[in-house]
Amino acid sequence: MVRRALHPQARAQRSRTSSRWSAVMGASRRIERPPRRQRSPRRQRRGFPTRMRDEGRRPILLLVNPAAGRKPGGSRAEEARRPAQLFEALAKNGLEVELRELVEDDDAGQLAMGAAEEGRDVVVAGGDGTVGPAAAALLGSAATLGIVPLGTFNNIARGAGIPTDREQALGTIVRGRATAIDAGSAWHIAPGDSAAQPTPVDPPPEAATFFEAAGIGLDAAGFGVAEVGDRLGWLPAARAAWRTIRRRKTPLWLVVDGTRYRTASPAVTVCNGPFHGFGFALAPEADPADGLLDVVVFVRMGRLQVLRHFLRVARGRQVREPRVRTLRARHVMVGGLRHTLPAHADGRSIGATPVAVTVRPGALRIFA
Repeated sequence: MVRRALHPQARAQRSRTSSRWSAVMGASRRIERPPRRQRSPRRQRRGFPTRMRDEGRRPILLLVNPAAGRKPGGSRAEEARRPAQLFEALAKNGLEVELRELVEDDDAGQLAMGAAEEGRDVVVAGGDGTVGPAAAALLGSAATLGIVPLGTFNNIARGAGIPTDREQALGTIVRGRATAIDAGSAWHIAPGDSAAQPTPVDPPPEAATFFEAAGIGLDAAGFGVAEVGDRLGWLPAARAAWRTIRRRKTPLWLVVDGTRYRTASPAVTVCNGPFHGFGFALAPEADPADGLLDVVVFVRMGRLQVLRHFLRVARGRQVREPRVRTLRARHVMVGGLRHTLPAHADGRSIGATPVAVTVRPGALRIFA
């Protein structure tokens, strides 16, 4: 076979064609080549902590009330394990935690104040009776309050949007997102023609702090009846309730942000949040972070009708009643025109009318 010699121009053209084809094929091979295999991540060793210690978080004082939410026939063994379980749930997520189980003589407010002065945050596991004093002690401080609701009603936690489920509440604390809510102050003022005086704005040192509500008249008398029942039993409580219902009526005067009102309402309740007392949802639209108080007045309702309404809205039930009116304000004064009336702040007596109530916007930092 004789190989034919190519003309120099034909040989050059063939060389250029082969080069172009090789370039195309090479490019095609580079596109179709599978990507380099990624190195698989290192497996987590058994027993390695799920989260390293968060150096940006403040240390936490964990206050646990073992008696909170105790039910007849409940497991005492489970109650005994609860503080350690709460401690472990926070510590395993990298938080520096000190556990303190509360006993009868402990003051949650004093313990919380001491922790704030030491630069620590405070987590309270308990009901409203434990959360309230600790929250009041932290007002205006740099400390943030975490709440694990363990009580019967958990009005403060529910009003602030904190989950009542224990695991979800702990997750809120671990995430560490803080927000601010309002607090209310209520105190007795000098008697006389108080309605003609300007509403006091700055609470005195002896003012009572509340996060749920302050009540005047039948609202406060109801808490007094409940206290009698706790101390003396149901029969003395029934007698106290009967005396409350038969008490002489007296009109009330109100000064709401400078506007004066007169009413025959048997009770006036000034709400910071949507729930108070036995879970009463008197002002279900109340927002503890809006810088305002919701003043609830009962128009053309007798005492038995007001008591019936309280029972209907207990445990968070929402009932529409057109005779229940709500005003929103920052500063309120209430007094009786003929007689004095009892007053309370979060179930604690603050004496008798006249009283002044004011809001402290954004005074408390909470994990929520």
